[in-house]
Amino acid sequence: MLYLDYLAYNNAFSKVSIGEKLLLGGGSLVLALALPRPAALAAVFVAMHAVMLAAHIPAGYIARLWLAPGAFLAAGLAGATVSVAGGPFAAVASFQAGGVYVGVTAAGLATAGELLLRSLAAVSCLLMLATTTPAAYATAWLARFPGLRGVSEIALLTYRFIFVFLAAAGQIYTAQQSRLGYAGPRRSLNSLALLAASVGRKAFLTANELGVALAARNYQGRLTHYYPPQTASPARLAAIICLLAVLAGAGVL
Repeated sequence: MLYLDYLAYNNAFSKVSIGEKLLLGGGSLVLALALPRPAALAAVFVAMHAVMLAAHIPAGYIARLWLAPGAFLAAGLAGATVSVAGGPFAAVASFQAGGVYVGVTAAGLATAGELLLRSLAAVSCLLMLATTTPAAYATAWLARFPGLRGVSEIALLTYRFIFVFLAAAGQIYTAQQSRLGYAGPRRSLNSLALLAASVGRKAFLTANELGVALAARNYQGRLTHYYPPQTASPARLAAIICLLAVLAGAGVL
């Protein structure tokens, strides 16, 4: 089990209704994508991290979770900030490389700042959901709605496959390492290629076995989902709605 999955099942909010957490995370995500004011986006970011800390998610682990999206965000910010032209242009800072002018403009900095805040707010909503709500329970809850059933079932199967592939990759890597498969750069590259090919082959075989297993159990296009019985709290729902209303108001006023 991944540590993220462990936290999702064992955090302080694990008994809170899935619908409440989806309302908070989904509503905040919509606001993060729609609100125009930077202060409101910063408020969403702070609120989501406050929820994670209140759920007893370790601050150090939250910081580590930001490493992957942070790398993509840094690459996107570089593309939004830096401008390239064939001639001189108004820039805060620039230099010439051959016949090409590279620089940073005021408009690029403004765009990058907005992109940064909006991305931080949106990703924080997803991290809050990922650390406080088990993916299996969330997809099972969403499968109650006819329009989302197919998407939820695909998401659930994909989620289950992740653990199968991680286990297979771990076993293959251990076997390769015990045979000095990573003793040098060339052997490491060859071993990684073989590992990827083996995991890919296992993916196709597992998918075929899953289809056979479902057919043997008289699959009729609908999976049976389970999640623990939970009751939504009117007080918590009111608090979530009030928080979303305050965030929305801060973004438009």
